[in-house]
Amino acid sequence: MALHTELPAHLEEVDVIITGGGTSGNVLASRLSDAYPDLSILVIEGGPDNANNPNVTIPSLFRFNLGPDSTTSTAVVGHPEGQLAGRTVPVSSGAVLGGGSSVNALAYARGQASDFDAWNTKGWSADELLPFMKKLETFHGEDDLGTHGHSGPIEASFGKYVNEPLMDDFVTAVNETGYNKVSDVHNLKAIDAVARNFRYASPKDGKRQDTAHKYLHPRLHDNKHPNLNVLVGAQVNKILFGDGPAKEATGIEYRLNPKFQTANESDSSGVYSIKARKLVVVSAGVFGTPLILERSGLGDKKVLDAAGIKVTRELPGVGHEYHDHQAMSFVYKSKVAPVDTVDSLFTGLRNLTDLIQNDDPILSWTGIDAMAKIRPNTTTLAEFRDQYRATWEREFSNLPTKPLFLLALINGLLADVDLLSPKAAYFTIAPFLVHPKSRGHVHITGPGIDDPVDFRTGFVSDSDDFDVLSHVWAYKRQREAARRMKFYDGEVASKHPPFPEGSGASLAKPPGEGLTYSAADDELIKTFVRERVGTISHGLGTCRMAPEQEMGVVDASLNVYGTERLKVADMSIAPGNVSGNTMNTAVLIGEKAADIIIKELSG
Repeated sequence: MALHTELPAHLEEVDVIITGGGTSGNVLASRLSDAYPDLSILVIEGGPDNANNPNVTIPSLFRFNLGPDSTTSTAVVGHPEGQLAGRTVPVSSGAVLGGGSSVNALAYARGQASDFDAWNTKGWSADELLPFMKKLETFHGEDDLGTHGHSGPIEASFGKYVNEPLMDDFVTAVNETGYNKVSDVHNLKAIDAVARNFRYASPKDGKRQDTAHKYLHPRLHDNKHPNLNVLVGAQVNKILFGDGPAKEATGIEYRLNPKFQTANESDSSGVYSIKARKLVVVSAGVFGTPLILERSGLGDKKVLDAAGIKVTRELPGVGHEYHDHQAMSFVYKSKVAPVDTVDSLFTGLRNLTDLIQNDDPILSWTGIDAMAKIRPNTTTLAEFRDQYRATWEREFSNLPTKPLFLLALINGLLADVDLLSPKAAYFTIAPFLVHPKSRGHVHITGPGIDDPVDFRTGFVSDSDDFDVLSHVWAYKRQREAARRMKFYDGEVASKHPPFPEGSGASLAKPPGEGLTYSAADDELIKTFVRERVGTISHGLGTCRMAPEQEMGVVDASLNVYGTERLKVADMSIAPGNVSGNTMNTAVLIGEKAADIIIKELSG
């Protein structure tokens, strides 16, 4: 049992290799090691160890993981996209032990039961997954429907700090616009509802609940898991296969990550390999997993040929179905005292060094305090054009608990750091489209890890404008709620569409007056969306669990089609989107994958 930056010479072969020590991979490794302590398991993570890194463990510091100089995350930058006003949209992902669970914004948000049922895969319905949803968490709130867990490793709570006034103001305002005030919008059923929102923080010590600290690290130090090993700072290039026709995975090829360490001088190639006696599981995330498979010769023949890769097994679905929650953020001036916003931690109003030294409870706060799950009603749908309604009828009408948007309240700024000032107070409402119609892709362009990535988000690219029209609707709904809040003090003009003077939607209108939007105003909102829409790094679907003839890559047992002893277990396998932040689903996939593999090994 050890964590390595370089494998010891004797460790040339193990039973199971897990390529990626991210959110799902750590869960899988830990549960396998619990079930079979004699099973030799190696987790290979491209980033560094996260143990006791304050930017990881302290919730309020999550922003420090997402900057351009971060050593805990990386960004894939796409091509310029015409429908996004020619912009490139960088999408970040965790590049540290724990993956996204180590660097995300910690918001607790689960999908709906209808999301998992829509995956239409045996063993993966909501009822079949519910035991694993409960197993992974300790939920410190009301559980009226009995859908939460209360003794699992991942805690969901307010941490050690609650800032109630703005939180409750938002909940009341959203309620006044016609949505239900509830205690929990993440009970798998709640719809058209708003509530205070938990985060992945412990109420005891206020620390982040990432899967490295809550699953993996305890097992590396408890002397009960002697055959669990973790290699950090090592990047997997490809999967190795045997010479026979069975396409049997026999190991992996990797290199030391040059960002953190250099190769052994005795090995001039800098390329290493290790064998797997029983199984290789790829768990490198929505970007890493399809790229590894393609470098291994698994993918669309046209992509592989163009990249100079020999085809091991043609699988056109690899990298094909990228989709993500499309996010907007709208900033408002706030009547809250600047010192009572989360921005106060970064503007000098509070001494961050002293707070850390004193383990101040406020450090367990992220500012993301409330959330709503909403969808248009019948009256509103009648106002949309026929093409929009046709998509709605096909994708939503028979699923009454399927939201179109999540609205998140932030007591401060989310991404608009250009506004940071010790003299100003803001709040942000961030609507994100959780079931977009648009799709993108991610592919290799060459055989090497450092070769450019062919990536398109595909945001708002659907031909009937379902996505962009949905954003127009969400803009109006969130703005109506904001203007009802007692702490509302006006819009920040640069963070809203430029409605002209005299428009019924003018930013100059006082909150007591109703807003009306003309066709020209709607066009301004559309343009604003195309110029601003971005990601909150909730990508999925690039190695879908679906029939192969439907561009699937893995089956219901996570086996890669046309291969043996090779599985995928991370968010890339999700065949459809989820109505919540994807960390919960990633942990769930790790738990389910462990159950599948444990049963297979016992047979």
